Amino acid sequence: MIRITITTDTIGPLRRGHPWVYTSGLRHPKELPEPGTPVQLIDQNGKPVAFGLADDGPIAVRVLDRHPEDIRQLIRRRINAAHRSRPAILPSDTNAYRIVHGEGDGLGGLVVDRYDHTATCRIYGACWIPHLDAIVDTLRQMDGINTVMRRFGVRRVDGREGAEILHGPDPGEPIVVREAGLQFLARPVTGQKTGLFLDQREHRIRIASHSKDKTLVNLFAYNGGFSVHAAAAGAKRVISVDIAAAALEDAKENFRLNGIDPAQHEFLTEDVFHWKPTEAADIIICDPPSLTHGKEADAAARQAYKALATQTGAMVTPGGLLATASCTSRLSWDRWETSIREGVIKSGRWSWLWRAAEPPDHPVAMGHPEGRYLKFAILRRHESRYA
Repeated sequence: MIRITITTDTIGPLRRGHPWVYTSGLRHPKELPEPGTPVQLIDQNGKPVAFGLADDGPIAVRVLDRHPEDIRQLIRRRINAAHRSRPAILPSDTNAYRIVHGEGDGLGGLVVDRYDHTATCRIYGACWIPHLDAIVDTLRQMDGINTVMRRFGVRRVDGREGAEILHGPDPGEPIVVREAGLQFLARPVTGQKTGLFLDQREHRIRIASHSKDKTLVNLFAYNGGFSVHAAAAGAKRVISVDIAAAALEDAKENFRLNGIDPAQHEFLTEDVFHWKPTEAADIIICDPPSLTHGKEADAAARQAYKALATQTGAMVTPGGLLATASCTSRLSWDRWETSIREGVIKSGRWSWLWRAAEPPDHPVAMGHPEGRYLKFAILRRHESRYA
């Protein structure tokens, strides 16, 4: 096995469980073999430190364990272990969930989502491409999985859009899946990420518990996940706002799938950043796309979250709720909360009611703080500015 010497500064993070070695952490970066090659990481004295797969780009090695293991066996064991853990942590009557969440399941750079009988892979590390056969072989042997596909869209790894079938029949699109007893359209070829935003599931269910007899505005609604949960829970009126008309058409169909007449609610194709409601609502949902894509954009992102909090806070009726989120790992909880606090305070006095992060099928390795990306909070606007 190829042995790669790492710098002294890299040893500490690895022993604390960090799953990456950056190119800067190699003593001789030009010695790195092709992506997917198993490598033994050693210190300057030749002592083994960790084992992993060579990658390319800023992350030079995806660390898998302390000691070497047959890659095919490791893939099979870890995917199956992750999948076995899911039923106990998911809401009942749910067949759309994450099977493998990268570093949190010991397979950094690999994501696998399940949509009923279809497993969809998304590869964030080129190291997994030579081992696709082992991944597919493991997934296709799971009960109920008929199709395994790969979703493209990671520019540095595959540089193209769309998807390809790796095993089984074409499932067609959309696929109808179940989430806590409700039905939704999933589009594993053309939808966001791998076809559906699975990571907000628990938050959608939480909002539903507040929604009976309420008016609710869902901003950046996409295909109406929050909207459907709220309407199914008895919301009086739901307004879904998104700039993508096609997504809102899917939202209407999701209403119909669950026996809810979309004509009793509103679907507005608008740019959320410039839209204003005609009246305040009991609940405002603000789940924007990532607002930062690089270190130089972090300050602008904080200002954008603050501006959104100012805008959406003013939409909430006194005594009502604002549910807001961020999906970028670049922005820490503290900085995000500061942006939200500085924004909503302009419309009165508020309390944090509930804060949450990734759902249980999106585990985060303790030694990998970069994996903590999702932030979600529900705030209540006080009826009096001073009470």
